[in-house]
This record gives sequence, structure tokens and C-alpha cells, in this order.
Amino acid sequence: MPENRKFSVPLEAIDEIVRVSESGITATKMIHTEEPYLEGHYPDFTIYPGVFIMESVNQTVDAYVARVLGADRIADLVAVMSARFTSPVLPGDTLQVSCQVAVQGDDLAVEANCRTAAGAAAARLKLMYRITGGGTR
Repeated sequence: MPENRKFSVPLEAIDEIVRVSESGITATKMIHTEEPYLEGHYPDFTIYPGVFIMESVNQTVDAYVARVLGADRIADLVAVMSARFTSPVLPGDTLQVSCQVAVQGDDLAVEANCRTAAGAAAARLKLMYRITGGGTR
């Protein structure tokens, strides 16, 4: 990683939007060994924390809302229906976050499948968001 790389606050949990459609979005996040939040998580087996995988999903949903529903709309997480973390995401991995989205009035039902670039299933989440701002769709 370049020495001049700056870490931002809050966490930049996605690096690139790969695909956007009416029914979903895919984004990626490269996990760099030098990222300060990895230090000590865990000392002998460093992994990308599950809560950060959740944040990667949240930021992917935010990008979907801005691009598909409008930049004046905001997605607020209101329910975690299920969250299953199935394999670790390690430094050097690229996390791919694929979200299938169903608009239900002012709500979004999101099913997120997270994988490493090697194809290992890392997490599967079912979430409900409330859309606010900009009127209803």
C-alpha cells in the first residue's frame, strides 16, 4: 500500500460499484493488511470484522438508493432478519457484496451475499431498510 494512503473516518467500506440495476447492486472492498481497524482483530488470525461486512452492505445499499431511487433519498436500516457469517475475510482478500433489492413502498427488502474474490461465501444477510426523503416512489 502506498505510504501516502489516507484512512478516512467514517470507514470507507466499499471501493468500487461494479454493477447497478433496478433489482440490485454489486460492490467490492479490498481488504488491506495495513488498515488500522485490523490491528488486534484477532492478534493471531487477522480477519475483516463481521460488523464491517455489515457496513459494506449498508454502504452498497446507500449507493443503490442514490443511483436508482434518487440522491435525495436515504436508506435507514430498520431490521436485521438474519445474518450469517460463514467464512473469514482475510487481509489481501477482495470482498464482493451483491445485493438483491425489492422495493416495497417506502421499504427495501435486501438480500446480501458476500464472497471473497476466490469465491468463498463470507456472509449472507437479509435486511429491511426504510426509505426517507424525496417523497415516495
